[in-house]
Amino acid sequence: MDEVENALKSMESYTILLKGAPGTGKTTYAITLLEQLCQEDTKGVYISTRIDPAVLYRQFPGLESRVPPRNIIDATQSEFSEAEFQVLYEDTMGFLRAVYSLVAEEDVTILIIDSWDAVSFQIGKENQEGTEKLENSMLDIARKTKTRLLLITEYSGDRKLDYLVDGIVRLDKEEIEGRTVRRLFIDKLRGFLVPHTSYPFTLEAGRFTRFVTPATELGSGRHRLIKRNDKDSYSTGIKDLDMIIGGYPKGSFVLLEIADDCISQSYRPVLFHTIANFMLNDLGVIYMPEEGSYSSSVKQLLTDYLDADILAKNLRMPTISEKESEDPSLFKVDTLSSILEAYLQNHLEVYEELKKPVLHVMGLSMLDIHTEEEIRRMLSEIVSWVRTKDDLLIGILRPSAKLKNEIREMADIHLRFIPISGTINLYGIKPYTILYNISPLSSNAGGEYHQLKLTPFL
Repeated sequence: MDEVENALKSMESYTILLKGAPGTGKTTYAITLLEQLCQEDTKGVYISTRIDPAVLYRQFPGLESRVPPRNIIDATQSEFSEAEFQVLYEDTMGFLRAVYSLVAEEDVTILIIDSWDAVSFQIGKENQEGTEKLENSMLDIARKTKTRLLLITEYSGDRKLDYLVDGIVRLDKEEIEGRTVRRLFIDKLRGFLVPHTSYPFTLEAGRFTRFVTPATELGSGRHRLIKRNDKDSYSTGIKDLDMIIGGYPKGSFVLLEIADDCISQSYRPVLFHTIANFMLNDLGVIYMPEEGSYSSSVKQLLTDYLDADILAKNLRMPTISEKESEDPSLFKVDTLSSILEAYLQNHLEVYEELKKPVLHVMGLSMLDIHTEEEIRRMLSEIVSWVRTKDDLLIGILRPSAKLKNEIREMADIHLRFIPISGTINLYGIKPYTILYNISPLSSNAGGEYHQLKLTPFL
């Protein structure tokens, strides 16, 4: 909302057309915008043709303290309205006089009309000439009174009004794999730079909240131990994710699927919090990074989350470097192509060395150098081993991986990461969940520790 809010605050008589089909969140967006703008000496007015003020206050608790009743104008044409002010419109001039008097006498700086469709239909009488005259007159009032104007409409095509207004904001609601996705599009904002033309958003708790954290900026930092009093499962290392799926069952295969290569390594903070929580609970981790990632580099990234002594004690990763193998966290393998075979041959030895339950993490792209039959055999062996112990296997699956469908079927927990307008988001396939945006928890909530927040698309 920052770009739109900035435009309305910066420019006098700035006009914006807010588009969206029914149910996309236009009213919630408008109310949230009005609350943001109605501070200090700024006066805003909301004319509603949909619901009367009493219903509006019930729908948006706390609104009355920010936007007083005199600023909510009833235009429902109800004979039983209890509002302090009503705008009745039977003809063009009557409506325009009422609006002009309202904004001029009350010194209004921002006027929102919800919905413009209802007003133009009633007054314009479905006559194009009458509608265009009304629109021109309305914009003229905004200019003469130096009033910012937001008109809410449900039409999706282009009309003359689209070219007259300064800005066009469009709300959209769609589905991805049966999960609701909401997005705001800034189609036009005359005179202002728009760094991002679209943002995903949620209507959680009846508030409009857009998601702005880029997938590459989830951050990192010290992990705070999460103790889980459940003998059957491990914590994911993320409190919100524990609440959503109930943790990772012991002896299970967890699949983290990257739905689009543009996500790159942005999913890693989610994985690293799981790894960090395992080690802080004094459990072992054997980690085979994805193809193209070096164990020494990945270990260095993990130092953001954990102290070096904890990594040395509980982390084991393969390396082909003789020198790197002197690191207590790294064990030597002959060649990159033999990492998986070495893992299969030596995991029992490493497991016995650690003498504790182990989290096995595997970049499944490492399997692509093998035939499909070899992949089946090797992965089945690892999964079978994990199921007989209190261990946990996490596999990272990319779009290019072989046997994707078979691997998905093998998984006990299946979470999928998807990009939306530059952000990173997650939903569960096993178990089924709605879509969640992933962002860093604010420093006020997380204190000195780093943690992630999962916010539902509602």
